[in-house]
Amino acid sequence: MNEQVKTYLTTLRRYLKPLPVSEREDTYRFYEELFLDAEMSSDQIYAEFGNPKTLARQINANYAMGWVHESGTESDESIQQSSATTTRSHWHAAWLILLGVLASPILIPLAIVMILGFISAIFMVIALIFIIAGLLIGAAILGGVAIVAGVNILGQGLMMALFMIGGGILILGTVVLSIPVVIWIVYGIGWVGYRLVKWIGSLTLKRRPELKQ
Repeated sequence: MNEQVKTYLTTLRRYLKPLPVSEREDTYRFYEELFLDAEMSSDQIYAEFGNPKTLARQINANYAMGWVHESGTESDESIQQSSATTTRSHWHAAWLILLGVLASPILIPLAIVMILGFISAIFMVIALIFIIAGLLIGAAILGGVAIVAGVNILGQGLMMALFMIGGGILILGTVVLSIPVVIWIVYGIGWVGYRLVKWIGSLTLKRRPELKQ
């Protein structure tokens, strides 16, 4: 194996980092054996597979799609058990798919529009999270201030003090109860986005044969 092919394989392995270690090594060995058995030159490799970064992105996207060790059909159960869910979140999986789509030789105009829309949606969700976080923090501070103020005026007016303390506790309770709801909403948005990107991937991505062995 010449140095150029070794460099190609080394670069490919580096960009396969999002994969589980065992899958990354299996994929690396597959290409190493393929190149050796076929006695492919670096020019032939680039002509057939493209540059290693592009190839790695397509492979990573295949794993995120759930196209791993399948006979040709895809089910929700296989997706849940595949490497698609070993990524830490749906957002991460969606990002891997988007990178694979952008590296795909087939990129339809609809996919381009939807990718841009998804990226815009990500920024909107991030902005919404910051806004909600700011509101919750502000409400928590307000609740704390109300409780402290109520305690300070206990000797001056019992009813007003109890009203302020109760109001502060109510605000803090609302903030605490809102946190899991916000988390659930963000997770739900991520899941919907992942399914949308997955659909785009099904239209444009190429299934790598080594992932279905």
